[in-house]
Amino acid sequence: MKPLTKPIVCCGFTPCVQRILEFKKIEKGMVNRACNVTVGIGGKGANTARMVRQLGGHPVLIGFVGGANGELLERMLDAEEVGYRHVIVAGETRICQTLVEAGNPETTELVEEMPPLSPDNWAHMMKLFESLDLKEAVVPISGKLPAGAPVDAYAQICRLVHEQGGRVVIDAPGEPLLLALEHEPVIVKINDVELLATMGGDDLMGACRNMLKLGAQAVLITRGGKSAFFVDASRALELFPPKIAAVNPVGSGDAVTAGLAVALSTGVAMEPALINGMACGAANALNLLSGYLVPADVDRLRGEVRLVALD
Repeated sequence: MKPLTKPIVCCGFTPCVQRILEFKKIEKGMVNRACNVTVGIGGKGANTARMVRQLGGHPVLIGFVGGANGELLERMLDAEEVGYRHVIVAGETRICQTLVEAGNPETTELVEEMPPLSPDNWAHMMKLFESLDLKEAVVPISGKLPAGAPVDAYAQICRLVHEQGGRVVIDAPGEPLLLALEHEPVIVKINDVELLATMGGDDLMGACRNMLKLGAQAVLITRGGKSAFFVDASRALELFPPKIAAVNPVGSGDAVTAGLAVALSTGVAMEPALINGMACGAANALNLLSGYLVPADVDRLRGEVRLVALD
């Protein structure tokens, strides 16, 4: 891929301080003592931005932060050389925790919600966005909206990006996604459960085609460690991820988004971009800390992704 020169603008409005607690065994209803604790950065958009940086890109993370936790988050972003533009809000940036049990590939997530935005917080966010150069930019939008944000928040951002000639990769469900589709995101990345909950019914391919009719240029359906599906106006593909021994799969969906964004920023075609995204998703799962991948792993795993055309 070509070198990256233009920043990738990563929207992650609900970042968090992420604590990973490791246990020899977790017993429900009992006192469980962690044998190791790791503190890092969390939240879908923040993870996407971090992995864009690890892949050699130049991310700018856009979001809301507050309090001592917000200051800690920014110090950790500085340490990882991840650029950011934040709107400061009242209250504390949230703390989320991942519980890991030795020998168990499944993890447990304890997730705090972000404090609600005040009426002027979103207005400040839109002023920030209007100050950005979005021409030819790739703009990943990830995660649910914080309480207090307008339901058409993502639509407002997509409109700005579309009008300036940028491209949106959106990973979000529900009405905020549906309202954004008229502004033609280049790809909607969504998991199978969220897709059906958003579009209704039980037909994944039918839901994809309906989403295309509403304005999406393409849809990528992820299904955890299973194969993914890609649909646009001219083709349908099944994507088989590499077979790996996952350590912590949390953040792998965000790694897919980061891989897509970086590849699209270099001007590659969609199929190589999809392969890069799937390889990044697998590479993230090889590490205990979510939102972390090793480029050498991505290079190796890229050759293990299979694409099969569907009838």
